[in-house]
Amino acid sequence: MPSRRSHSKSHHGCTQCKRRQIKCDEARPVCGSCRRKQLPCDFQSFAPQTSPHPSIADVILERPGRSVLPLLDLELLHHWHTATANYLADAKPLQDVIRTAMPQEGLANPFLMHSVLAVSALHRAHSAPLSYGQMYAEAATMHHSRSLALCTPLFKNITRQNCHALFALSCLVPVFVFASRSPRKNPRVQSLIAVVEAFRLIRGAASVVNQARSWIEQGPLRPLLRVGQCQKPIATAAERYALALCAQLQSLDLNLPQAGPSLNSEPFTPALNDSIKDLLDLLHLYLQSGDSRAIMAWPVVVDPSYFDCLLRKERIALLTLALYGCSLQILSGHWWLEGWGELLLKLARDHLPGADKELLNMINVPT
Repeated sequence: MPSRRSHSKSHHGCTQCKRRQIKCDEARPVCGSCRRKQLPCDFQSFAPQTSPHPSIADVILERPGRSVLPLLDLELLHHWHTATANYLADAKPLQDVIRTAMPQEGLANPFLMHSVLAVSALHRAHSAPLSYGQMYAEAATMHHSRSLALCTPLFKNITRQNCHALFALSCLVPVFVFASRSPRKNPRVQSLIAVVEAFRLIRGAASVVNQARSWIEQGPLRPLLRVGQCQKPIATAAERYALALCAQLQSLDLNLPQAGPSLNSEPFTPALNDSIKDLLDLLHLYLQSGDSRAIMAWPVVVDPSYFDCLLRKERIALLTLALYGCSLQILSGHWWLEGWGELLLKLARDHLPGADKELLNMINVPT
């Protein structure tokens, strides 16, 4: 009687190999037999789950296989916690909410995590040496694109569950829009059309607040709703400058009938008058609290018809834009706003008559 052929038994083989009673080489994530026969291997269900797209780290480091740890993403998340969050708000309680609550919401809502990483990447690009800046800028664009693809359908169905993450996203979109379209790095931004497009993007993201404020008020991000409630002292130069802007806005508001509606004799619209009052109210709120978000909020609170007036180059709309550009000069220390104040002032001056240019020259930029 011939002796039985001996071989080592596999007690941990895949289900396919056991069913066919053949030896399994136990290769992961797909054993050799299943790979050759193109069969589904149940080892795959225990393999680390990866994105259908290569991670950023794989692309940048040119690795032959996908990495379980997306190193650049981890670097960006670390940078968010240690640096970026500190620059996105003036008061420490708000910084703490941004640092911890936003990424925590992002764990359950990937679109928000992509937005967090996009803003962190732009911050790294801003401060990194030129040789690395492009790498971070590309990572920011990729994360922002993925964020938009995931979140856009949700704006049509805002719920008690997703409203907190969508609100967090609406807080980050203005930072991304201003930073990614920096006038100092992107010549295409330097037109009224491009500026209005940027403002409308910011308004669109902020619409979630109007639909879900009562829910957001009950969530972890509620402190971010309360613009002006976290107090911070204002530097003397910035305070004097803001007071000078308030005086100019009050003068402009009082003299609207005498000033004439526009360069092209268009009918005067209430949106123009309201746009001045809105900016004046926000500057007063900034002076009371030191909360720079009050100034940044103007594109969100202004009547949307103002943008049509601006595209028609109506005189009061241009003057208001110039004074908003002057207001942004107060926030010149905010990395994502660099160049924006100067750009808005320049665009308004390019289309205003000489007398109005003289009016704007009377405002001194803080030092």
